[in-house]
Amino acid sequence: MTAAQPTPITADSVVEFLATRGIVTGGRPTVSAMTGGVSCTVLLVEAGDLRLVVKQALDQLLVEGDWFATPERAVTEAAALSMLRSLTPDYVPELVDASPADHALVMTAAPADWRTWKARLLADEFDGEHERAAASVLGTVLANWHTATAGDRSIAARFDDYEAFEQLRIAPFHRTVLARHPVWADSIRRCIDDLIEHHECFVHGDFSPKNILVNPRHPTELWVLDFEVGHYGAAVFDLAFLHCHLLLKAIHRPEHAAAMAQIASAFQGAYGAGVSAGAGSRAVAPFRRLGWQTACLMLARVDGTSPAGYLTAGQQDRVRNLAGRILGTPDRPIDEVWALLTEELDE
Repeated sequence: MTAAQPTPITADSVVEFLATRGIVTGGRPTVSAMTGGVSCTVLLVEAGDLRLVVKQALDQLLVEGDWFATPERAVTEAAALSMLRSLTPDYVPELVDASPADHALVMTAAPADWRTWKARLLADEFDGEHERAAASVLGTVLANWHTATAGDRSIAARFDDYEAFEQLRIAPFHRTVLARHPVWADSIRRCIDDLIEHHECFVHGDFSPKNILVNPRHPTELWVLDFEVGHYGAAVFDLAFLHCHLLLKAIHRPEHAAAMAQIASAFQGAYGAGVSAGAGSRAVAPFRRLGWQTACLMLARVDGTSPAGYLTAGQQDRVRNLAGRILGTPDRPIDEVWALLTEELDE
């Protein structure tokens, strides 16, 4: 028997939903739809000084074609918010409420003037020094999450559901790329196997600039968002995911490529220092096939189910060329990947 589907939460019904949950009970809240994602309905509700985000997971993503994912991932996200808020309270929004039956959660909203790190990295007023500062904080935060949860059986048990990760990452990214680029099948299959077999620590699963909000005046003040594909898995995925996005932006804005490499180095250095100092450092292997994993993800953003919309056709070809140079040789350290990018852009 199929479970009843929850009522969609819309701009017209969200205030009533919050009132039913006892969260907003008076005044005249304003409601705004938040854009940029494809997996959830996301609404900003403001009532006086109160700013809340209401997020409801969709079972069919808002993309061309059929792409489905379990909406119960909202429960995973709520659990991740609570856990990571206890580890790094300054870098994660506060969970206000969770409604598993509605596949929904409510959390605090960032100040109105905070911007996504993606917008900052692609902006004409790009400031490499500021972004390096943000990257260092992100490296330290991610290392904290990985080492603090490494080897923790209770956390492993809580986040042992890989269904959303398979549906939203491995299938549309790695498996799709594998089908479209069989010439690199051996490298890609080994990356898939690593992600499935290695259960080391809590993994964010979407550690991307679009999911990071930054204070424009103080770039070390930031929040990490969107934990719906969080799971207990291979630490390397989070590092590869961020390096992938930074490399794509360097290809898109080659005039910023050198600065983007410095940003990546700042992130990697802070992460490495944090892992070395962390109690769980021996339990994670975050650099295992990092070059190959990054190349797989780069290919996925041009030939996977969800391509990066800002890349031109010529830039997509550069991504394929660079990824092929990585996957067609023994795995490389990430600094060599960035060196190959420089060669690719110079050709």
